[in-house]
Amino acid sequence: MEYSYLRSNVDLDIPYTTLPDLLKRRADETPDKAFCITIGDDNERYVVTFGELYHKATNFARALVQMGIKRYDKIGLSGRNVPEWLFADLGVQMAGGCSLCLPYQQKEETMLELFNVLGKVKILIIDLDESGHNCHMIKNLLHKNFTSGENDGRKISELQQIILFCQHEAFPSLSNVRDLCSLETEAVLPRIDPEDTSIIQLSSGSTSVPKAIPHSHYDMVVLGYHSSKTYPTDNENEILYNSNPFFWSGGYPFWEISSGGTRVTKTNAFQFASTADAAMISCEVIAREKPTRAFFVPSLLNVIIKKNMPLKVPRIVIGGSVVPSSILESIGRICEEYQVEFGSTEVGFVASRLFTIDDKSKEKHAALSYRPLPGVEIRITDQNGYLQPVGQRGKIWVRSITKFSGYLNHEKPMEGNLIKNGWFCHEDSGFVTENNALIVEGRCQEVIQVLSRRIYPVEIENAIKSKHNVISAIVMPVKDLNSGDLVPTAAIIYRPHCEDSVKIMQEYLQKEFKITTHNQLLGYMYVPHVIISLKEFPRLANGKPDRNAVRQIILENADCKKNYDCSFKYNLY
Repeated sequence: MEYSYLRSNVDLDIPYTTLPDLLKRRADETPDKAFCITIGDDNERYVVTFGELYHKATNFARALVQMGIKRYDKIGLSGRNVPEWLFADLGVQMAGGCSLCLPYQQKEETMLELFNVLGKVKILIIDLDESGHNCHMIKNLLHKNFTSGENDGRKISELQQIILFCQHEAFPSLSNVRDLCSLETEAVLPRIDPEDTSIIQLSSGSTSVPKAIPHSHYDMVVLGYHSSKTYPTDNENEILYNSNPFFWSGGYPFWEISSGGTRVTKTNAFQFASTADAAMISCEVIAREKPTRAFFVPSLLNVIIKKNMPLKVPRIVIGGSVVPSSILESIGRICEEYQVEFGSTEVGFVASRLFTIDDKSKEKHAALSYRPLPGVEIRITDQNGYLQPVGQRGKIWVRSITKFSGYLNHEKPMEGNLIKNGWFCHEDSGFVTENNALIVEGRCQEVIQVLSRRIYPVEIENAIKSKHNVISAIVMPVKDLNSGDLVPTAAIIYRPHCEDSVKIMQEYLQKEFKITTHNQLLGYMYVPHVIISLKEFPRLANGKPDRNAVRQIILENADCKKNYDCSFKYNLY
């Protein structure tokens, strides 16, 4: 019997170094080459070169050392995709500190709880932008920390200073990144080790305070090489369009430092009124800047394809959730090839695959498959931890050279998900195919279970999304009190003025799953019992759909006379 275990037999020549050292090499080799092109709300275009980034980050690092920042100190960093974020982040690392990557416009109470739990957060570097967002929070923090008594319980432990991205008239006495980057000081920067913590990224925080995930400098170098060296392009001057926020794991600028390529990004990925607006602007920027590759999450790309928006780019990199194989139909029309990525904030990139026009007719599964990246092992187990045979669904476990040792602020959620020999379970489900590839089907916790049969929401989501008038859909289970089954429900975003009635959508799904009078029990399993229509999904601070909020909206619209358990929800960790 062949068991579900995968590993790569490819080796990448990954240097044992730090991101600041890699950046220095790039700045020495190509100081005038563009590192990042940021495009503002008014389409103003600002270019940061490798030389400018290294010089200003070094100045900022020396300023931090003069302020008393030492190795291992944590520095909170919150802002848009603007040059000051880059200068501050790399400067913190050069000073020996660790960037705590906070969502832009992080809620004050969440940030306070994080700071107090993590400790040693000495400085908060924050973006107020032109509209003065966050001003109220800054005033509260200044009052709590710098005017309160020593025994004031509201005080944030160890926070010593607030630094703005740019000078702001509301806080004339506060230092700012822009000015500090222009200072030339003689402060000596510490030597940093590849195993030192480089940054701390946060989980989505779907049910509570986000989990804090530390990454070493070497971890970030590995991520950079996985993203840039696994499937390089033939273009000597690679340009990547990626408007994900810098503070996301999928938006952090490790690709640019590793590849020496240029990134094009919008300053604020959350400014758009809708997914359609974001897709339209992305297409306009790509047409103007002509990148060699572009990164999209599936939902955004789905809108572009369904609305037939004008997009043409050599390679599209797609990740963030399950990728349906139907997307390959657009090869030759909007791109020449797809690079699909599967990973997590905890362990980084896990698996990837490159699809060309020759692969359009070869994919036999509903979702695209992946191959493990160099230095990564994957296995599929049953609920008891035993390896599943090839083709059998189960939990996905990962072991990687980017070592994940646990969350800094959550211990209990790790029970059963991280074991001593380095394997980590994302609570994603999937299986290994006969040709040694990984199929990812979604979260284990949100599995639909009827009469002991397990249904994965992605199967129903893909069927709903295939309908011409649907932009996106989320399917999740709700408990039927009469049977105890976890039955499907759905929230759907339709194209404007093309909304279906619940009955029409249910009838459509009955046809899609070939439900007849001879197998009508399948309708109970595959046709959502509650279907609601939304204009947009509520989102978390990191931009991902807030599934708990969606679930709550669904439950509020459920007919309680049908005995659905409106208090039921999964224990998402």
